[in-house]
Amino acid sequence: MESNYTSLLLVFTRNATLGRVKTRLAASIGDAEALKVHKALMQQTIDQTSQCTCDKVVYYSDAIDANDLFSKNEFRQEVQSGKELGARMQGAFTAEFSHGYTSIVIIGTDCPELDEASISLAFKQLEVSDVVVGPALDGGYYLLGLSAMHNELFEGIAWSTSSVLSETIQIAERLSLSMAFTPEKRDIDTFEDLTSSNFGRVHFPHLVDQ
Repeated sequence: MESNYTSLLLVFTRNATLGRVKTRLAASIGDAEALKVHKALMQQTIDQTSQCTCDKVVYYSDAIDANDLFSKNEFRQEVQSGKELGARMQGAFTAEFSHGYTSIVIIGTDCPELDEASISLAFKQLEVSDVVVGPALDGGYYLLGLSAMHNELFEGIAWSTSSVLSETIQIAERLSLSMAFTPEKRDIDTFEDLTSSNFGRVHFPHLVDQ
């Protein structure tokens, strides 16, 4: 895919497989409804990023899905590699920086509050900062931007815990990296997240209002 951009939006997502997505949410609403939420969040992410003026790539958890929602005309498609999230993100950033990009922002498909303005802000901040982080309300982050590769940011972190953000900041400070932040937002991981969000009230009122 030819490009004139030096910035890249990298989207991490799980393949839309019944029983393999939104497992914490599925414990409350069942696998079938959790899959619907996952697909709705994927579509929301696509809509949110449609106006971003940068290259875009989606990294699937298991395999490239030829029939999912991500358009091949808009998103280059790759597969994640590595045993845990840190290694998978580290591998993706390393591979993409090797293509010559000077700024890369990674997001997931769990944050319905994420918008094009926040992504654009992150790329703008990377012009003067080494690292940009989008804090999530659960203590993690919904966005990470880098202007160069720093492997330490992906190593020794207790992933999927409430300390991810604080550990990441500590590592960046230890490396004397300049940091910037986008506004704090809510991920959708649990039933409480769904019921507390406008996304849940609008798209899944039959679950939120029960």
